[in-house]
Amino acid sequence: MASLQDLVSVAAGVSARTDSLVSLIDIIEDPMVEASSLVPIVENDPGLTAGLLKLCNSSMYNFQRTIGSPREALVLVGNLAFARLCFALSIEPVLRRDLPGYGLDSDRLWQHSLLTAYGAASLVQAMGQRELRDRAFTAGLLHDIGKIVLDPELVRIGVGEEHRQVAARVTTSTRAATAIAAPPLDAGGAVAVAEPTVDDGVTPDMERILAGHDHAEAGAALLTAWRLPIQIVTAVRWHHEPHRAGAQRVMASALHVAELVTDFAVEYGGDLQAVELWVADRFGTEEVPLEAVRKLANRVSAKRENIISLAAGPII
Repeated sequence: MASLQDLVSVAAGVSARTDSLVSLIDIIEDPMVEASSLVPIVENDPGLTAGLLKLCNSSMYNFQRTIGSPREALVLVGNLAFARLCFALSIEPVLRRDLPGYGLDSDRLWQHSLLTAYGAASLVQAMGQRELRDRAFTAGLLHDIGKIVLDPELVRIGVGEEHRQVAARVTTSTRAATAIAAPPLDAGGAVAVAEPTVDDGVTPDMERILAGHDHAEAGAALLTAWRLPIQIVTAVRWHHEPHRAGAQRVMASALHVAELVTDFAVEYGGDLQAVELWVADRFGTEEVPLEAVRKLANRVSAKRENIISLAAGPII
């Protein structure tokens, strides 16, 4: 079984422009961000520039004229939306890949990450922590990046349906005990620790049995190697166990609930009655802003066919 350090050292090179990522994270969180800070980052990254212009000239934006430069795009979409969009595009080549060890095609992780990013930003704002909104978006986009670290190991050991069934049997009681034992958070930003009602494939418990580490631990190690802010690293590390996130419990909790909402909304999208029943069954009024979860589930259900526009648009 490979060590986490070895797995991370291999995966650390999946992003060729971590300097762009770090710069964009800093800019996203600056409410007074200026064009002079944004444009050079994009112009110095040919891949990012190409992706941005392709998107801005697509039917998603439907501008009346062809966009020929990052500066033109920024003027039309606005500073903060531009920065968030560029960040998403800069991480897309990393997240948009097949993960055979998890049985995921190239779009699944990317789409899931975009929706969770939007959901986490929306929820922390609803929880009264608006200042965490953009950092929560970043953490949401990166929350499952540890699967990229672990996937080669799962492939190496030949993880298939038989392995998953064995690991699932071993972990069933552990997952139930964890859900019961997780303590409630305080009124300043508490959310329920809930389990998804849809098939989530290789679970964190199964990852630990099969690969020795779970994707939250692996993701935090990779983001540390990329020198990302500790607040984001911590939220990613504990997004399945937000009660262990300490000072970052609000953001970790937002990630946790946003991921559950994303999985549910994609599986049962468009069924408003199913959304109402799921929210009422999974979350207590004293632990989570129920109306925010309800709105998020409905919004993700309605917008899941145009995910990038949801993620790059205003957080409401």
